[in-house]
Amino acid sequence: MTENHCKKRGRISLNVGDDVGPEYFDDADRIEAVSAGVQLVNALRRFDVDFDDIGVSRVCHTCTVIEDPYLVVLGNLRPAEALKMAMKIDEYAVEFQRMSEEIKSLSQPKPKEASVGRLER
Repeated sequence: MTENHCKKRGRISLNVGDDVGPEYFDDADRIEAVSAGVQLVNALRRFDVDFDDIGVSRVCHTCTVIEDPYLVVLGNLRPAEALKMAMKIDEYAVEFQRMSEEIKSLSQPKPKEASVGRLER
């Protein structure tokens, strides 16, 4: 029997001659990073922002102190592309702020009218 030591997945016991399936090559850390990248892309697309070169890359632990096994890499942007994305996000932020202030003003209780008259003893 051969043992495959996999971080976070424990030990996978394999008998000599046992067939393996595609899941044998699954990398839970990469799957987690891809899932995070997918969520980020979908969230940004709702703001009409797209990163064409977004991807997931393995961290080189000999050349960096980053402990994560994978990073979500946003790719390279030209300054004009970065400005265009920033403007789109800013437009949404301004609108959200306006709507938030409008909602706050509608939900605040109106001040009671000052009572006119004598004070009772």
